[in-house]
Amino acid sequence: MLINIQILRGLAALWVFLHHSLPHFAYLKLSSPLFESIAGYGYMGVDVFFVISGLVIAKSIENTDFGYHQSRRFIIKRFSRIYLGFWPVFILTLALVYYFDATKVMSHELVKSFFLLGIIAEDLFIPPAWSLAFELYFYVLTGLMLLSGRFNHHLMFALLMILTVIKINWIEYGVNEALDLVFTPMLLEFLMGFYLWKYRHILIKPQWAVVFVGIMVFALWISVEYFLVATSFRPVSVGLFAFSLVALALIFESKLPGFLSAVLKPVGDSSYTLYLLHFLLLFLFHATGFRGWLLLNGYSLTGYLMLIISVVLISYVFYRLVEKPLYQVVSRRS
Repeated sequence: MLINIQILRGLAALWVFLHHSLPHFAYLKLSSPLFESIAGYGYMGVDVFFVISGLVIAKSIENTDFGYHQSRRFIIKRFSRIYLGFWPVFILTLALVYYFDATKVMSHELVKSFFLLGIIAEDLFIPPAWSLAFELYFYVLTGLMLLSGRFNHHLMFALLMILTVIKINWIEYGVNEALDLVFTPMLLEFLMGFYLWKYRHILIKPQWAVVFVGIMVFALWISVEYFLVATSFRPVSVGLFAFSLVALALIFESKLPGFLSAVLKPVGDSSYTLYLLHFLLLFLFHATGFRGWLLLNGYSLTGYLMLIISVVLISYVFYRLVEKPLYQVVSRRS
């Protein structure tokens, strides 16, 4: 296991959570320009996920044989990990949201949400789950790649990116959701991670660290300056930032102090649950009236800090009691 990558995944999930918590931070009448600026760019955590996903997949299949059975086993295992980690959170969220506000349930596409068939966050019952459809799509492409050793996956990826450029220029985003998924610029972020691992013997060297820091800073500046997150240029701006961050994590693998790794690794282990469960916990923070009580009684800062700690701890407990046991079942059967 790559400890730095696992920790980075956890910090990315935490970053996304902090981003989504900003409305509650404002409601509690708290103010911190530095914190709000950092949390405001928390959507970039998703791009970090995509790059890490590409890297982890490349690592997991590098010694895998080609063929139908290997492809089938990979697809089943990866799909199972996604769905078995998602469905318990979905069912719990559905039950609690329905209890507090049934109208909120009816205003979303539940079938599409349950099977992770949508990429438009507003349509989904758990909005952060929009990224999981892209994860599943990349798993399908990887499964196709594993079908035959004679299959040129480099050509497949290049052709998809060319068709994506054509699609972007001819068909507007939002006209056809299936086309938006298949011909997505976000594929480039997966490929960044995939080829980062594939060519790590060239790229992951200490002398590259300064270069990656420079790319990271430039990519962050250009994406923020021109707000490229909402455009087709997201992968070559935010994506490059994420790619450089992941590359640096690999370069400095095993360089973190032991105590820091021990503290942060559990956050990384529970990153998937944290990414999905924080939506429900933020909803409950408001729906139970606890948020209003904190503001009324002058406990805004204490309450907000308690919120952050509680979400991380609850996510870890859910990971240990639900997500991890289900993953172990998948691993034993695959």
